[in-house]
Amino acid sequence: MKAAITVDTRKIEYADTPDPAPGPTQALIALRYTGICGSDIHVYRGEFAGRVNFPLIQGHEFSGVVSEKGKEVEGLEIGDRVCVDPIISCRNCPACLEGRYNACRNLKLLGVDLHGALAQYVCADSEQCFIIPDAISDRVAALVEIFSIGMHATSVSCIQPGDRVVVLGAGRVGLAVLQNILLSSAEKVAVADISPYKLQIAESLGATLVINSAETDAVSAVEEFTGGQGADCVIECIGEADLNVSGGKAPVEQAVEMIRNAGRITVLGQGPHSYGIPWKTLVWKEATIRTSRTNRGEFPRVIAMMAAGKYDTDAVVSAEYPLERTAEAFALLDKEPPDVVKVLIKAD
Repeated sequence: MKAAITVDTRKIEYADTPDPAPGPTQALIALRYTGICGSDIHVYRGEFAGRVNFPLIQGHEFSGVVSEKGKEVEGLEIGDRVCVDPIISCRNCPACLEGRYNACRNLKLLGVDLHGALAQYVCADSEQCFIIPDAISDRVAALVEIFSIGMHATSVSCIQPGDRVVVLGAGRVGLAVLQNILLSSAEKVAVADISPYKLQIAESLGATLVINSAETDAVSAVEEFTGGQGADCVIECIGEADLNVSGGKAPVEQAVEMIRNAGRITVLGQGPHSYGIPWKTLVWKEATIRTSRTNRGEFPRVIAMMAAGKYDTDAVVSAEYPLERTAEAFALLDKEPPDVVKVLIKAD
């Protein structure tokens, strides 16, 4: 089969590689679409050194068609259209035994720790495969994983009726988080970013307020937005600390200053180990910081919401490339252009 193989840091080759063979509990999936995620770019840049080994076929957000299945597979038939949860958990560590498999201490991801979907075929355990209803196209189905991350973050943030919520970051994850919050009972949602293009998308999706952090102090804007009370919940979807923002504060530091007393902060962004968090402020507010990682069983609910037309998926897709031009797509995203959100790769 053909595959886009990351052979070294910032180097992808389109080449022939052996077809994968499904094990007894696996399905062989003929790929249709694969999304490029922020973590894919981190791998591409060599920032997962020590965890990721090259050469690697990346890609963990994808849709396809079952073309072959192992002898023990039940519930899937040849020709079924599917999307795949890329998480592989050990099922034995304390987190897994609590049902929090997304926090598995031995967690592996297709396309990160194992070969993934930037190819013509990939193997996945049948339990990870979810059948796509007719109302969802193959293209849209490749977005189920990113929207499941947004749904999980919204769930763990415990959004309450009447909450005033702030989303820091209007990128791939931030816009997925925003759309899930807009399905909740939050009173209003503000979104902060440094890209006017992305903020325009956030506003078109229904954000109550958009804040250009390059021009406006987001902390002051949120104070005004909340009538001086502070946000009930802040969800941080950036990670990067060294941003050219008004006020010069890193995202998590901004979140601590924005949150109301006894409020809730959820961190998704995977930034530097040291954020310079104002701990005294956090303690005095007795606010809560928690984290959100990937998804935990949200695939069926996201699929149902997509089938019902609850998400604007077109709004988050900026470009589409054929598989043979994967290197070009990664090079584009590596530059972090302000007018590009999600890029999809089409396998055929």
